[in-house]
Amino acid sequence: MRKSLKKSMSVLLATSVLASPIVMLPHAAYALEIDDVSAYDTDTDEETEYTIEFTIEKALSSGDEIIVKFPSGYEVDKKLKVKDVTLEDDDDDEIDIDDVSVSGRTVTIELGEKISKNTSLILTIDGITNPGSKGDYKISVQTTNEKSVSETISIGKSSSKNSSSSRFDVSLGKNTAGDTTSVSLGKFNLSSKLVKGKYIYVTMPSRDMLPKEIDRSDVKVNGERAQKVTLSGSSTIRIEVPSGADGDKTLKLDFSSSAGIVNPSSSGKSYTYEIEYDNKTYRSETFEIKESSSSSSSSNFDVSLSDKSAGARTSYTFDLDLSSKLYANTDIQVEFPSIEMVPPVISSYNVTVNGEQVSNISVSGNRVSFRTPSGFSSSNSLTIKFSQDAYLINPRTAGTYEMIIKVDGKTYRSKKFDVGGSSAVTPVQVDNSTATIALTRATASTPAGLQVGIKGLGVPLAKGRDFVEIVMPAGFRVPAYVAPNTVTVNGMAANYVGVRGQNLIIYPSQDIPARTAVQVNVTEAASIVNPATTGVYSISVFTSEEQGLLFARPINIVALNGVSFKANVASYTKGGKTFALTAAPYTVNGHTLMPASFYKDGLGLSTTWNNSTARIVSGNTTMQFKVGSNIATVNGQNITLPVAVQLKNNIPVIPLRFVMDRTGYNIIYVNGNYTVYK
Repeated sequence: MRKSLKKSMSVLLATSVLASPIVMLPHAAYALEIDDVSAYDTDTDEETEYTIEFTIEKALSSGDEIIVKFPSGYEVDKKLKVKDVTLEDDDDDEIDIDDVSVSGRTVTIELGEKISKNTSLILTIDGITNPGSKGDYKISVQTTNEKSVSETISIGKSSSKNSSSSRFDVSLGKNTAGDTTSVSLGKFNLSSKLVKGKYIYVTMPSRDMLPKEIDRSDVKVNGERAQKVTLSGSSTIRIEVPSGADGDKTLKLDFSSSAGIVNPSSSGKSYTYEIEYDNKTYRSETFEIKESSSSSSSSNFDVSLSDKSAGARTSYTFDLDLSSKLYANTDIQVEFPSIEMVPPVISSYNVTVNGEQVSNISVSGNRVSFRTPSGFSSSNSLTIKFSQDAYLINPRTAGTYEMIIKVDGKTYRSKKFDVGGSSAVTPVQVDNSTATIALTRATASTPAGLQVGIKGLGVPLAKGRDFVEIVMPAGFRVPAYVAPNTVTVNGMAANYVGVRGQNLIIYPSQDIPARTAVQVNVTEAASIVNPATTGVYSISVFTSEEQGLLFARPINIVALNGVSFKANVASYTKGGKTFALTAAPYTVNGHTLMPASFYKDGLGLSTTWNNSTARIVSGNTTMQFKVGSNIATVNGQNITLPVAVQLKNNIPVIPLRFVMDRTGYNIIYVNGNYTVYK
């Protein structure tokens, strides 16, 4: 239903009201208007993306729904998610969607924000499979506040009915693959006149040709600037006819090179453009795209460093001239020459594009990805700056290097830049053969702290720049973020802790000279979790300044029925649960004493006691103890204990190792943390 018809209906209804004072207008008088329904591929049995353009007459609130019903013959992906659906208003602003659900052939979209009345909307839904039979199909749309309206789309029909047999010319500013180019389509005759406000659809020969958006100043319709230009799907441009072209019987479209259209990435001789207007499709003559004589990369850009010394911490600045305009929310990826240059995490506060702070920043190996901010002003030039606080460092070897930057999928390579004045330090000899690695808990699927004892560094570590890297093997669960206050280096909280896959990157808060011992403690609050599978695992230690492995140590992960406890803490953990002890474990002359109740409740051994004696039975072994005595009786034979049995909190406390050795249990001990297991 077109707007002119709706206006006439409004006049008719108003007249009816004046003539009949008791007339009640039903709520259903509100009806949205569908402007267009299109599919990226209209062949039968093809999974494709649908674009529905419609205008709502009544406002929608957050939580209200838009419901799209596809007729019999269609299939809708049952796993459709929010990421598969986009909704934009007529200002090209994306509208928040809270939820998407599918029931049969019906897609229900729950809104996450309010939409004003009389707003034109563009809804895109992926994962729709066309019917297997040719024909005309009606797709309906309704909202919480407006009744269902449908629009027809033709599936699988031959082009003879809706296509013109005449072909129009294509003129390109450049004809090599991947080049940004100007494009002229036509001039050719139309079957119906151009009408101001109606839409022209231009479909690209391939999906990789369009930028994120096109400014209307870069598009001419018969020499007149387009009224409005939007992208519909990944390969279609929607152009609103301007008033200056109203009534024209011919059509010529011109796209300037600054529109950002690029030629197909592959060479070929059979490319065509399609133009659709007023339900009629026009096709171009075939044209050739030649193979590019150079790589896909654009012209070289400059790299500026605040410090060009090898291994130095430095800022980086890149100045690029782009082949097409850069807009808000555009994806950018910066690839550095090596992984050692990039910390595991970089804050968006430390990266700017054209002086504005970036958004959605992430680090993966030697690549840093981010987006231009939402308020970014479009530009054909780009300056990217990583500040000193981004903690980037130069390659540690002097030489010539190159950067790669991808902007909205297009690749740019830098000019060669030099890193010189090698800052490499000759390592001193150290012996880490007795270096240690231990877990505070050794039971499977249990949160555990980590304690690393490095006997000496071969090369000094500079605070805030250099780091210790601990490689946790597969099976350990390492969180994406570890708070610096959960990690200490020689007793001081870490300056910064990053996570790179399974690896912990720990920057100390102090300078650490060569030959100095380093104790790294990662507390259980860091939320590292032991593997679910028992066995022996190897943990490795590196530093940023030394070539190769410092050392690695095996770690034994035991079954979850193992029992963990800490010295001077009146509790133990078993099966992931914590239980109280009558008395806390403690040591006498290096020997740990445990309350008699632990052997019964924690280990399940048959144990009885009173204030003066205790008896423990395990299989065919019977052990008897007396408070104050260092003599135990085992199966009737007297054996000397390392320390005497004591009484604490009215319960006998018995040497742990003596009982464990006679009941088949093993003990793992790490700085006051114990795990006993079989």
